[in-house]
Amino acid sequence: MESNLMVRIKERQYGPLSKPDLRTLVRKGKFTLNDYVWMDDEEDWIKAENLKQIEKLFNTENTNGADKKVIAIASGKGGVGKTVLSASLGIGLAAMGREVILVDADFGGANLHTCMGIIEPQYTFLDYYTMNRETLEDIILDSPIENLKMISGACGTLGMANPKYFQKQRLIKELRNLPADDIIIDLGAGTTYNVIDFFLSVDEKIVVTTPEPTALQEAFDFIKLSLLRKIQRTFKNEPEILSILEIDGFSTLFQFNSPVEEMLIKAKESSVEIAERIEDVLSDFKPRLILNMVMEPDEIKEGMAIKTAAAELLSVDLQYTGYVEYDENMRKSIKEFRPFILQNPNSAAAKSIAKIITLKLLNKHKADAFFKKWQMRKTMTSQAKNYLTETGKESETICSVKCFYWDDCEFQNGGMPCRIRHLEPIFK
Repeated sequence: MESNLMVRIKERQYGPLSKPDLRTLVRKGKFTLNDYVWMDDEEDWIKAENLKQIEKLFNTENTNGADKKVIAIASGKGGVGKTVLSASLGIGLAAMGREVILVDADFGGANLHTCMGIIEPQYTFLDYYTMNRETLEDIILDSPIENLKMISGACGTLGMANPKYFQKQRLIKELRNLPADDIIIDLGAGTTYNVIDFFLSVDEKIVVTTPEPTALQEAFDFIKLSLLRKIQRTFKNEPEILSILEIDGFSTLFQFNSPVEEMLIKAKESSVEIAERIEDVLSDFKPRLILNMVMEPDEIKEGMAIKTAAAELLSVDLQYTGYVEYDENMRKSIKEFRPFILQNPNSAAAKSIAKIITLKLLNKHKADAFFKKWQMRKTMTSQAKNYLTETGKESETICSVKCFYWDDCEFQNGGMPCRIRHLEPIFK
């Protein structure tokens, strides 16, 4: 079915509309089975109830039921490719026919829109935050990718970077109601309360890291602090349980003083019922791990090392979801404001992402996954040809010692075009 549709509602025509737009009208009750859709093949208006192609739009169970997922992508530190991976997962899922909305929830440093080739978003979270736009649906942006839309963050907006707990919970609730099969939230890097609270509120929790020792340590600390926050929130009104677990206070994210298994033994000595409740919290916490920018075969084992450490020290079932090879095209794609996965859909890195999506996120069997991966790459190859490339233009300003910023600039290259002036469209 066409992605841009003309519809007739009570003798009035609307359009062209995308399928997500039409789904929104269905959810609001403004488009019903008694209304009409223009079909080019038949050159006539066809009643919605007679079109099997749009039955899915009226299937509320599919839109808001168990098949719908809210996915959070987080990392313990910056520079591990979290945002690029978020965009790639979104494009991959959209290529499989799922309606996807990418959400940039890095309120202090939003940049997901640039990864998607959108230099100046028409709307951002700031419009929603200031009530310039009433609902989240009002700030959803189209993307050049079929089935994929996005909500842009408001980079550097003071006040948005630290929402209160109830505001975060309300935002997650509203995100769940958006018209999509998958909502992918790109969180800010680090271990702040805001990042962790969003991370704990979703269906699929994914931590991204690289094989470097510092990144691995930060990833493990993020998982540990997320578990601590979950326990704190669960037992916030029961200080005796927090005391058994040697967790001091609720306002600060302290580290665990000993392996969780040892604390569970102490809890059982105090009360079997309390120990069982704690074990329920632990069993409910099943984050995923993706190892990014893998350069050597031996580095793949680092994912299993974190999984083992999480089991032994935290009693957490960390799911090692897969790894993505290092790809030189990543830097090129960022410079061209083009999604990395479209740079070369048949690269080893793109194939790794396809494997993660089909086998892990969508739980396809191997035979079915093979076909789906082929279908995904074929779709992305087709979209890559039509995706406009916003290559950064070479600056007309020539680098010189006469420049006001010469002494403080790390990009000194006298006599050549300025390496940073071409970024002015982003910063204006």
